[in-house]
Amino acid sequence: MPYHTAIKWFMKHCCWLLLLFSIPGYAQIAKVNELLGQLKKPIADTTRLRLLGKLTEAYKTVDPEKKFYYSVIYKKLAEKLHDDKALADAYLSMGVSYGIRSRLDSAIYYYTLAYDTAVKTNYLIVMGKSLSNTGLSYARLDDDKEAINYYLRALAILKKADFTKGVNQCYINIGSIYEDSREYKLAITYYTQALKSYTILKDTAGIGYALFCVGDSYAQLGQVKKGMDYLNRSLAIRIKLDDQNGIALVKKALGRAYRQTKQYELAIGNLNEALKITQGLNDQYEQLAIMLDLSDVYLDIPNYDKVKDYALQGIKIGKAIDSKSGVADCYLRLVTVYKKKHDIPKAFAAQSEMLAIQDSLQGEKSLKDVTLMEINRMRAENATLAKDNHLITTKNTSILTKLNHYSNTIVFTSIVLVLAIFLLVVLYRRNAEKQASNKQLVIQQQEIANINKELALVNEELNTQMELVSAQNIELERLNDIKTKFFSIISHDLRGPLGTLQTLLAVYHDGIIGKKEFNSLLMKLEDTIISTGTFLDNLLEWSKSQLEGIIIKPVNFNISECILENARLYETKIGLKSLKVINLATEPVQVYADRNMINLVIRNLLSNSIKFCNPGDEIKLNAEVNGDKVIVSIADTGPGISAANADKLFNLEHTLSMGTHGEKGNNLGLILCRDMVTQNNGKIWFDTKQDEGTVFWVELPGATK
Repeated sequence: MPYHTAIKWFMKHCCWLLLLFSIPGYAQIAKVNELLGQLKKPIADTTRLRLLGKLTEAYKTVDPEKKFYYSVIYKKLAEKLHDDKALADAYLSMGVSYGIRSRLDSAIYYYTLAYDTAVKTNYLIVMGKSLSNTGLSYARLDDDKEAINYYLRALAILKKADFTKGVNQCYINIGSIYEDSREYKLAITYYTQALKSYTILKDTAGIGYALFCVGDSYAQLGQVKKGMDYLNRSLAIRIKLDDQNGIALVKKALGRAYRQTKQYELAIGNLNEALKITQGLNDQYEQLAIMLDLSDVYLDIPNYDKVKDYALQGIKIGKAIDSKSGVADCYLRLVTVYKKKHDIPKAFAAQSEMLAIQDSLQGEKSLKDVTLMEINRMRAENATLAKDNHLITTKNTSILTKLNHYSNTIVFTSIVLVLAIFLLVVLYRRNAEKQASNKQLVIQQQEIANINKELALVNEELNTQMELVSAQNIELERLNDIKTKFFSIISHDLRGPLGTLQTLLAVYHDGIIGKKEFNSLLMKLEDTIISTGTFLDNLLEWSKSQLEGIIIKPVNFNISECILENARLYETKIGLKSLKVINLATEPVQVYADRNMINLVIRNLLSNSIKFCNPGDEIKLNAEVNGDKVIVSIADTGPGISAANADKLFNLEHTLSMGTHGEKGNNLGLILCRDMVTQNNGKIWFDTKQDEGTVFWVELPGATK
């Protein structure tokens, strides 16, 4: 998602949450402490329920995790008191807690529970909020179709509940989705509805915001003059309210509009005013957006030095706030500037940085798509389970009906028997009828016993099905985890070298660089391809170990030969970094292990040492016999490993690391090394000191006789 679009999405789609969390943080903390004090007192459950509801509301801007904790307590007490409205509020609060923490699948689950519970009591406000928040979650997952569907359902319910603020926010949210999809006319329709409603309510702040949305949409539609009229009306209201953030937003929109009409001085003036305000508010997201707009204006003029200055400032801010899309947009402008100035090395470097960030964003999108697929899968499975539960409930209801029928029969028969005994004194001849009735009773009791056995079988079958579903869910979670890790690794490590090659060829075909410069870049590309080949070997071996298991074929072999072969394999890379490699394993040393696995282990460890060593560092390789074991060591004088990273070195979730020349690492190789050494009845460990170096040790069984 381009950075300008991302900023607009945040400002408009998150307004529902801003509506919910509008109380200042310090006031909320005082409110939380006051409510906690009241809850410690001995009070009735109904009073405690009311206080818990207020406490979960107060925790919204203080601590989302504690909000969830007290929401669970609120839920349990609501269930105890059979208060469905409070239960619906509790589920909604739990969903909001997950939504704030971007756990969108869990958020949607609890919003659904809140809606279903609110339906039972026709609790319209919670029904509308649940649907609107569900729409917001799907919007954050980039599923606009589902988002609009939920917004429209929420809109109908909130209108029925006469909850005007919620209705207006639905208008804004729907309009924002259409605007992001460049359906500006539809967006203006919904923004105009919100503007009319705010005008009727005489909500000045709402009017100012709606005017801004309408004006910005008209400007993007190409009706700049009309758009600027709305924007200026919005600006007048923002100035009257002293809404500095609102003033900055309108000034930024006016700057973009003036750029469309090529009134560059007015565009620069408005954008600079907006930048000054956001700097005073310390709003780094808006500062980055405005710097991108200013760089676009100076590209039009053109003034490439100004473009470069704003792009570099934007990169610094973007990295500080971890805005990958914003940093990528800044690098795109630097690529344009360097190409115009015929500074090819800098253009190539900037484009490589941009492609690397875009690859990372693509990986995040892939994970988001996987999450959305999992949500849809879970919804389908829940629907199937609900259908199965309905069938089981229907069957149990039929059995209970039979039981009630037989119970009524037993009661009636008992009454007849009592009357027979009463009449026995007078009518002895009725004794035969009594015996017949007793036989009938025995038959009925047998039927009841048979029904009880049938119920027991049904319960046993249900338990078996639940255990099967649980086992399947565990297996699916394991496979999904492997799949997610697989996608993440591929998106970060495989696409990067391909992007670099694509960039190199594009620059070469443009005719900007000569063969000499091209040959220099090819040397770096050769190193990247070798590293990528090692990564593919590791990835395939790890995938095979996860899905099929590791199969070892141990033999006696000379491990010194493996060390020598791998040292020769990396001679080019060693030469590029001017490293000194000392191989002390000159004498034959026999081990009993799988040769291919141990060869891959040595290759990965040597590759890591080369990757993280600085030019001029030293690497020592050795293999020694220690009793019935053989110990292989790979030591380097590189920068060492920090204590924080050392604890997570054999963990796949560890963040990506970078070598001294920008090489990528994801710990996959080390995880493979640990697994393969363990499978060969060996051990692997390491010693490290920050800024002094690292030694990896591998212990393997000696050769068998």
